[in-house]
Amino acid sequence: MELYYEQNVTNHNIDERAKKTKTLIIARTIFGMIGLFILISSAVLITMFWAFLLMSLPFFGVTIILGIINKRNNTEYDYVLDDEYFKISEIYYRQRRKLKYAIQLRAIESVGVFDSEGYRKIERNAIKKNLALVNYDDEDSIIYILYYTQKGRKIIFIEPDRGFMIALRRVVSALTVFDKSIADFEKRLTAKEEAEAEDRMYSEEDDENENTDEDDNNNLNEEQTVNEEEISQE
Repeated sequence: MELYYEQNVTNHNIDERAKKTKTLIIARTIFGMIGLFILISSAVLITMFWAFLLMSLPFFGVTIILGIINKRNNTEYDYVLDDEYFKISEIYYRQRRKLKYAIQLRAIESVGVFDSEGYRKIERNAIKKNLALVNYDDEDSIIYILYYTQKGRKIIFIEPDRGFMIALRRVVSALTVFDKSIADFEKRLTAKEEAEAEDRMYSEEDDENENTDEDDNNNLNEEQTVNEEEISQE
């Protein structure tokens, strides 16, 4: 039986940053147009080409930087595990999707919590480190995966949920791959999931109580209306 697990890493800040995103898009467009205008002007004054080119570079630089910031603020991820690969797709502005990484499971050498003792031992072995997460502030929710490629070892940082960790343990059979820090990490995920389930339960109970109170009030109002009608008829 083939294993398949998909986790959607949602960026809850996208909606909150909607106005900021529009502002950055407008600013990026303005700086890009200024840079392009200066560059086109060099065609008129060909003798000043290099001067105009140097003048336009800062504007193009700001345009690129604003684009990178906007992309980072509006990116989400999909983690997909099957029997052979761990695939990561980037989702831009909740519209465009791009497969970013496809890691062979047999190439995984180490899995652990970011900034743990195990991480500090292996980080120097990696030639490149990549991020595939949206919650940069909560370091306790981030794990690393060290894997080898033809070009050398690389590290990818992700923020998995409990289901992902269960699936990962099933497809990565070598227990030595998992650093000892993962045990505590999984306990935190379990506790977090139980707390969220309890909050949902209480929230549903509150909703039911509110609906019950509302129904009681409606019934009471109906009874009062009937009584008033009876009195009026008498």
